[in-house]
Amino acid sequence: MEHYVITFESTHAAITIERALKKTFKITILPTPREISHGCGIAIRFSSEDFESIFQQLQTSPIDKNMFSIYHFLNGNYKEID
Repeated sequence: MEHYVITFESTHAAITIERALKKTFKITILPTPREISHGCGIAIRFSSEDFESIFQQLQTSPIDKNMFSIYHFLNGNYKEID
């Protein structure tokens, strides 16, 4: 199933973004997948239909852009979005 995952460098960043996104989008909190290990063990999964809107919201987030990464999951593989 195609989806996106946001990983975080800190728990603080994960909680801040989660609070902002859950007001508008259907998101799922999950452990960071092994294939994309990051500093924090928390990740957020969301549907491909919400990608553009969530991406735009993250660009205006108070969290430093270096504190999170977005990955696209397709055909069993994760690819980081630049």
